[in-house]
Amino acid sequence: RKTLDAYAGIQELAARDDSVLADKISRLIIWYSLQKKDLTEEDKNYLDASLVECYDRYGITFDNASVVDENGAFKEMPIIPDWYNVLLEKAETKHLAVVLTRYVTGSAAAMGRRNHISIDNKYIVLDTSGMPDDLILPGIYWAIDVANDIIMNAGGELSALIADELWSLVGAGSNPLAAAYVQEMVKTIRGLGGIAITSTQGMQDLFSLEGGKYGKGIINNSKTKVILNLEDEEAQRVGSILPLFEAEL
Repeated sequence: RKTLDAYAGIQELAARDDSVLADKISRLIIWYSLQKKDLTEEDKNYLDASLVECYDRYGITFDNASVVDENGAFKEMPIIPDWYNVLLEKAETKHLAVVLTRYVTGSAAAMGRRNHISIDNKYIVLDTSGMPDDLILPGIYWAIDVANDIIMNAGGELSALIADELWSLVGAGSNPLAAAYVQEMVKTIRGLGGIAITSTQGMQDLFSLEGGKYGKGIINNSKTKVILNLEDEEAQRVGSILPLFEAEL
């Protein structure tokens, strides 16, 4: 059975028409961009190359079959200190390593270590409460990304993502890379028959980035909307977005 499972796992990965590593690298760069707002295209290219090198040292390449070992289990993956060390090796990328220092030797070092999250549980809580304000966005993105991976691998089992702070990734403090990822994730979860739930105390939170196109995208992909009692100004804002009758307003 183990041999069959290993074969099936490799076949499933190999059948994907995209690269698992390329997808992961793009998401890591989004996570990084939430902490370094002035990230240039040159910096993104350096980060991309450093991550390719980082994963290569673990035997993981753009060949999807390289993600699993001979038994069909996922290989050990790099962690943030590994990425940090690769960035430190070259003069042109040392300045990019500074952003990761907090996760290696600083106050957030616990987030840079290997974790013991059991993805076999039916109910998983990724708690971001108590995080410093400047770590909230990357922390929420990290939690959302983990949850998304779990949902994508749930197969036929119904999965639900309940993300109270999802709005922050499409708000003014975020960036288009993260917002577009969240919008696409919500659409994909729905397309797979799963559930994505979020909430906000102010509709303006969803519409404060690039004219609100990402927030509108999430609302338009929401089959069920629950609106609680609002002040008049906020109710009018909701009414301009959703087709509400005057009595509903």
